[in-house]
Amino acid sequence: MDNSQSFAVLILGMHRSGTSCLAGSLQEAGLYLGEVNTAAPHNAKGNRESRAIMELQDDLLRANGGDWDAPPEQVVWSPEHRARRDAIIAGYPDDRVWGFKDPRTLLTLSGWLEALPSVRFVGAFRHPLAVAASLHARNQVPVEKSLNLWAAYNRLLVDYQRRFGFPMVCFDWPPERYHQSLQAIVSALNLKAPSEGFSFFESALRRNVAPGDGAVVDGVLARLRSWLPGHRDSGNAILPGPVAKLHHQLQEIAA
Repeated sequence: MDNSQSFAVLILGMHRSGTSCLAGSLQEAGLYLGEVNTAAPHNAKGNRESRAIMELQDDLLRANGGDWDAPPEQVVWSPEHRARRDAIIAGYPDDRVWGFKDPRTLLTLSGWLEALPSVRFVGAFRHPLAVAASLHARNQVPVEKSLNLWAAYNRLLVDYQRRFGFPMVCFDWPPERYHQSLQAIVSALNLKAPSEGFSFFESALRRNVAPGDGAVVDGVLARLRSWLPGHRDSGNAILPGPVAKLHHQLQEIAA
């Protein structure tokens, strides 16, 4: 591959929304991720994140008075953070398609755009209640806070998708539809699907699913009593209005 075909791909999406699965699947197709995490207690195949990027973005968010679970109102990149960013980018090859995945990138994207003018994007989203269940299982985050975080991240995802027009996948999709969309993304990025087919995505990776009934609603969901397989969009009926509307927008984008 010549240098004209070398570019970065940033994988965008909220925490616990299938970005690891999308990153791993694109890695199967030849996307160079560098040294990433390939095993984790709450992620059977690893979160596919670079520790250097994760640490940079954590430091950056904290320097701006926030964190991954407390998004700051704005993110200003200091010269020190820019220097760390540039050193990370310099470590990637200039003769192939490379990329990285970190949900925090939705909060810090302005600084990456400065350094990567030819960057491309792909996105992933997931039903908000499934995300809330997963965050509660991993971090004991209350459901109300999880839904607010889901909305904050995915509002940015929708805004960036409208600005840049990139493809998105839904982690709730059945394997057949997921793989069809993945194939289209791979072709658009000049990657090559594995000859034996994609194997990274498995339904078993989705340990938490959105509920049918069994949720208690009081303005916003304060807590959920049980998790039942398959939301089939009926889950929107028990979501706070702004969250349900945003989820519908994401579904329309990925249709």
